Amino acid sequence: MTRSGLAGLLTAALVLASHPIAAQPSKTIHRVGLIHHGGEWQTWVDGLRQGLRELGLEEGKHVTLEIRETKGDSKAVETAARDLERSKVAVLCTVATSVTQTAVAATTQVPIV
Repeated sequence: MTRSGLAGLLTAALVLASHPIAAQPSKTIHRVGLIHHGGEWQTWVDGLRQGLRELGLEEGKHVTLEIRETKGDSKAVETAARDLERSKVAVLCTVATSVTQTAVAATTQVPIV
């Protein structure tokens, strides 16, 4: 399994673990925020989607990915993190240390992986 696939599995596990399992299927579509610089980091998003599919999670049916490509702009990362937190995503996934550090500084409530 690739790093990207592993990231997808980890993200899906975190989203699903944060909600109790009920006897009946959940009608909730979990929203996951993704922030990356773009370019080669798009491969990570593709890997996340692959990992979710491998777990049987369909985008649009079980999970919605709110993707923000910031083109290397730290101010755009800050804005994206705040917007995603305000929109109540279940978890925020960041790619690259600089993106993670900026997102952590910009948010207070949403878990970040």
